Amino acid sequence: MAKGFMKSSKNLKVKRFFFFLFVAAIFWILTKFSREFTTSMVAKIQYENIPETTALADKNLRNITFDLTANGFEILFYKFKKPTIDIQVSKFYDKEKDHFIITKNELTRMVSSNFNRNLAIKNISVEALKVALDPIVLKKVRVLPKSKITFKDGFKPIDSLKIKPDSVIISGPAGSLKNINAIPTEMISLENIEKDISKTVKLYDNNTAIVSVKPNKVLVSLRVAEFSQGSFTLPVEVINLPPDLEIKLVPASVTVTYDVSVNDFSEISKENFRVICDYSKRNKTENFMLPTLDKMPPNIRNVVFEPKKIDFFIFK
Repeated sequence: MAKGFMKSSKNLKVKRFFFFLFVAAIFWILTKFSREFTTSMVAKIQYENIPETTALADKNLRNITFDLTANGFEILFYKFKKPTIDIQVSKFYDKEKDHFIITKNELTRMVSSNFNRNLAIKNISVEALKVALDPIVLKKVRVLPKSKITFKDGFKPIDSLKIKPDSVIISGPAGSLKNINAIPTEMISLENIEKDISKTVKLYDNNTAIVSVKPNKVLVSLRVAEFSQGSFTLPVEVINLPPDLEIKLVPASVTVTYDVSVNDFSEISKENFRVICDYSKRNKTENFMLPTLDKMPPNIRNVVFEPKKIDFFIFK
């Protein structure tokens, strides 16, 4: 029983110690924070009510600093409650000028509106705030399609992506738009395509300098067809051969392999092709020439020659 009494007494002493320590800490904090301090503060500048015919230039200040004299509690409060300066642009705007100036006295008044009247605001970081404005202009720019399209086996696009309209009108500050010459579409992601594409997509206007885009959507289209492979063995003709020179080609013909849409396959014939070798462009060291197509159907692609080079012998 005596042991329990001693333990209870010891716990009581510890509790009293921490109680008086807590009270002392409270008095220290009250004493410390009741004093006046001068500290540096940052105020965020917010530009509001900007006229539709103009925009803020990029170089405008976004923050200013100043000294605040107040007791510790007030300073702590305003460290958490960030002061702001709300500038009503339309109030100062003059359409004949590209800027306006807010005096230091006016700026001090704006800063002071965030605090109690008895608090001192000193040493604002600027003598005057110059607010630069850019006129809103219109500019025509091309549309740049962004796409990630895969096709079903055997299917391919007949031509490139078509955009309608292929250009749009953007508006924004003159200084910011001067380096913008194109605006991309949102990513067009399609897989396993086997038929024509016709899709309306939005333009990706994430550039904050752009105020508006008209129109803000375009029609993207692409012709798609099933393809098959065709081939012909064709004779090789030599051009730019000197009249007094006789040569022999080895081989004298090549096999031309190509891809063509299934719908156009039957329309392709040997008469649609002409294979030539240009003697003036021959490899003089190894005596060979490269075959090329001087004539071919406009709707074929992926043309391959076999063999890829033609040897020749000169008869004297």
